[in-house]
Amino acid sequence: MLQKLKYLARSVSNFNQEKACPYCGNKDFDKVDSKYLVTELLGCRDCHLNHRHPKDDAKFIKEFYQSDYSVDTHMITKLPSDEEIKELKKTNFPKLHDFAPVTEALLGRRSGKVVDYGCSWGYSVFKLVNAGFDAVGFEISVPRAEYGRQKLGVDIVTEENDIREGNDLVQSSHVIEHLLDIGKFIEICKSKLKEDGIFVSYCPNGSREFQVREPDVFHVNWGFLHPNYLDIFFASHLFKDNPHLILTGDWEYNLEEVRNWDGKSQTIGEKKDGEELLIVAKPNRGIK
Repeated sequence: MLQKLKYLARSVSNFNQEKACPYCGNKDFDKVDSKYLVTELLGCRDCHLNHRHPKDDAKFIKEFYQSDYSVDTHMITKLPSDEEIKELKKTNFPKLHDFAPVTEALLGRRSGKVVDYGCSWGYSVFKLVNAGFDAVGFEISVPRAEYGRQKLGVDIVTEENDIREGNDLVQSSHVIEHLLDIGKFIEICKSKLKEDGIFVSYCPNGSREFQVREPDVFHVNWGFLHPNYLDIFFASHLFKDNPHLILTGDWEYNLEEVRNWDGKSQTIGEKKDGEELLIVAKPNRGIK
């Protein structure tokens, strides 16, 4: 409750800040949704990014994600006790999402160099390593990264410059919707991938089809923690010059649909109203 009150106070104090798209700088918008009279979800008419107004600044974001950020879903941010972590390691975190099937479908094998960008305390890195991948993580929160290194024995760095290069795949799960600068994030991921490497991002689906299907959930899914609400149009714009695959699903995907992507075309799945958006691209490759 205190965090929400502070968020409301920040929004009121920043209400008169300039309205500009954080991705392309455009100042022409459609109003998609609103909350608390002072916060709006604006859809950019140029790049199609749905984003929150007012915005937080970089200093606040960096400090907030060190220790204040927490969610109640499946221990994503909660650090387990020593007894809990022993049992979770034995059972390979059965209640937490397994990215290995999609990763294998994209790479065609259960091997390869993978980076999990925004890995929290490293449970997903642990699961990927157990599946056979050479996986490492990046996490902005120093305490969570240290926990993962000590309790799980996984490799997690906290500085973007320290992320290794030459990877087959860089993935992020529910990270991109939190970021102030999506363009910088994509450039960093590109620099860490080999020439034919694959970028993967899972995030909430901000497409109109999902808004129609679940208007209440759509309304909740943007705001304090999620200043961006990516949709299919923005995802395709983001990689308009690159091969890409864009799917939506309710936390699960048809692996045959993933396997059948040829890595050269621009493909959007038929299902548009899934709760989650899966963006796959080869950002260092152009369309021939």
